[in-house]
Amino acid sequence: MHKKIWFRAAAVVGVAILSIVVGFIAVRGPIRQQIVTQTAKRSFGQLKLNLLILGYQADEATTDTIILAHLDVGRRSITIVSIPRDTWVPVPKQGSMKINAAYAFGGAHMTARVASRLLGGVPIDAIVALQPEGAAAIVDAMGGLDVNVDENMNYDDDNGDLHIHLQKGEQHLNGAQVAGYVRFRHDPASDFGRVKRQQTVLKLLMDQLSEPQNWATLPHIMQLARKDIKTTLNNQQLVSLLAIYRNVPDENIRSFTLPSKAGWVGDASVVFVDQRWAKLIGALLFGKGDPPQDEVLVANATGNAAFDGTLIGALRGAGWNVPTFVDEKTKRASLVIGATPAAASLAHVFATTIRPGSKTALIIGADLAPDTE
Repeated sequence: MHKKIWFRAAAVVGVAILSIVVGFIAVRGPIRQQIVTQTAKRSFGQLKLNLLILGYQADEATTDTIILAHLDVGRRSITIVSIPRDTWVPVPKQGSMKINAAYAFGGAHMTARVASRLLGGVPIDAIVALQPEGAAAIVDAMGGLDVNVDENMNYDDDNGDLHIHLQKGEQHLNGAQVAGYVRFRHDPASDFGRVKRQQTVLKLLMDQLSEPQNWATLPHIMQLARKDIKTTLNNQQLVSLLAIYRNVPDENIRSFTLPSKAGWVGDASVVFVDQRWAKLIGALLFGKGDPPQDEVLVANATGNAAFDGTLIGALRGAGWNVPTFVDEKTKRASLVIGATPAAASLAHVFATTIRPGSKTALIIGADLAPDTE
């Protein structure tokens, strides 16, 4: 009897997913935008969501993947911010440790609490936590994943039952191979390389779910999600997200890692996040309101061109109107130019001098350069 009820429920969810997906295909432009807005408000009561995504090891009570994603549902954009697993953080009532160990002292909710504090107390609306086996099952349900493996990978851990053997180059990977790919860290890039691979796979999964040949697998993926994934999202919310982000344009998906640097605490290799920028990113990206929509020219004058992706990702991901972004030669002091609401708001967030001007510009100088070395 219970089995019959379960299959009936799964069928209803499957029909719901396919119905919404087909509905989204049939409409374009303003009508589609209205549907997106109505669907988001009905499912979440808001248009901006902060979602914590964790990959955890139950037997070790640690997290290999820690991603805080900002979903601007109204604009159908998603900004993926990775927190390195070795980030050194204070854990309530436990002292300081690597953030991946916070899971042992309260599970996903403790990790969420620590991540929120790291970014200045940002709200976290939902949590998705899965083990490697769950991620592998979802990849297998989609028929595998085409991945451009960035280097030869060979690693065996008999105690942890982890065996990774992949060759460099474009190839089709099954679920177990993808799980190994995102967990590999035994190269000079260590945790930073693993974070980049996690971001890559998350984007590939979103792209593949958008392909028409995979729509029929969505009901099965939903069943796997309920079986192998711990989440605070209900079925309606999961269905809504799958529908809203179906076929989302590549330019609407952004990713970066919190500015940070490798270091040591005693004999332990750790990562130190730039505390100032962690809180700036929290204030810029993970708020619930819409920023002023005046056009803003943004210039990176920190002398660190590698910072471009983080700066533009945080601003555009939050909905700031930034049509122009440039690198400039290093300037000592940051500055906001303009007399618009956007200029006033940016000067407040960055605590910088504001100078009158006919157009709005944000110049990030060496005084706000992130500590990454």
